[in-house]
Amino acid sequence: MMYDVVVIGAGLAGFSAALAASESGKKVIVVAQGMGNLYSASGYIDFLGYYPTTSSKPVLNPGKALEQLIVEKTDHPYARIGKENISRSFAAFIKASREMGLPYTGSLETNLLMPTAVGALVPTTLYPQSAEKDVVFSREIVVVGIKELVDFYPAYAAENLERQLGRKIRSVWVDLGLNVGRELNSYDLALTLEKPDIRNRLILKLKEADVQNKLVLIPAVLGVNRWQEVISEIEEKLQCQVLEIPTLPPSVMGYRLAQSFKLYLKKKGVEFIIGFPVSYVKCTDRRCEEVGIIANERVKKIKGYNYCLATGGILGEGLKVLPDEIKEQVFNLPIKKSKEQLLNDFFNSEGQPLSHAGVMVNDNLQPVNPQTQAVILTNVFVAGATLASYDPFVEKSGNGVALASGYKAGVLAAKGGFSDE
Repeated sequence: MMYDVVVIGAGLAGFSAALAASESGKKVIVVAQGMGNLYSASGYIDFLGYYPTTSSKPVLNPGKALEQLIVEKTDHPYARIGKENISRSFAAFIKASREMGLPYTGSLETNLLMPTAVGALVPTTLYPQSAEKDVVFSREIVVVGIKELVDFYPAYAAENLERQLGRKIRSVWVDLGLNVGRELNSYDLALTLEKPDIRNRLILKLKEADVQNKLVLIPAVLGVNRWQEVISEIEEKLQCQVLEIPTLPPSVMGYRLAQSFKLYLKKKGVEFIIGFPVSYVKCTDRRCEEVGIIANERVKKIKGYNYCLATGGILGEGLKVLPDEIKEQVFNLPIKKSKEQLLNDFFNSEGQPLSHAGVMVNDNLQPVNPQTQAVILTNVFVAGATLASYDPFVEKSGNGVALASGYKAGVLAAKGGFSDE
């Protein structure tokens, strides 16, 4: 079977590419070794949190900061994508999120400060509509920990919030009396709280903690599939506002986004083959003709007119660090990297050179030779953390780059017909 677009990778960049291509009515398949990093991600989409990175102050207007970055860093993925395409991907995702039943909100003109599990306030641009609560200006905040949940400490989070907000933050523990004989991770507890009797226990404990008319910060465990029902019931019965805090993996907020997005793409006709790495590629005359996977001890050929490479960076194993080189895992594309990969200053404001390593592309997101700028594969479009010339960790731009580059890659792959342009 011949596909119009073959997407390699099932993270946010891959899903975004599949979304864009499917919107053009193309036949799309997503092929991936694993489930992608969304399942362990916060569920927030940060476009640009810190710029310049030498500043300790978060970006308040990401749109304005993006314009500055695009002018100053012409090799940055955002410069390759362009402001118009960034805005287009932003709008497309918000529309899709509403259609998939997990509505997101936000603005490219404003970053909202969101609390982490340790009580740090970090800037983010796109977030679930249920999380549209203003921590900075909320008068009374209560941080709630659940005894059965591992790796969340409400007093520690409250203490850090106090330092940043300059006012008293109360913390409480609640014990649901589950008696399971072990600590639960966030996914386990989220499934448990979908049961009405367990949810009622939580509501009673929160009532005892006097949370009425307050903003309740609680780990993101309020349901995996029925989260809207759980949050609404707590807010209505206790007359409070609830803001879920992303937890350590497994991340329920990330899981909701990954599952909702995948099901939405399936309804749009996108096919998926997950769990098998690409074992070979066949390329002729600077074009990829097919990729192969080994499934059930058989080689399955997948042919496409155009391809989106969104396998991730070093953490996602799209790039592999070897003793004397960094290797791109699918097409063996050349990597743009610095001679010095690691700095002794771990907290250097520019980040680690290793984080900037990746595949260099032109404005059409086609892979190019770092020395000659010649296009290597004309029908392959690269997106996400595989891209070179940025540090998603110090910029807090990882998911924004993934979303925007994936979307542009999907649009270009759907159009096809590129050569050296």
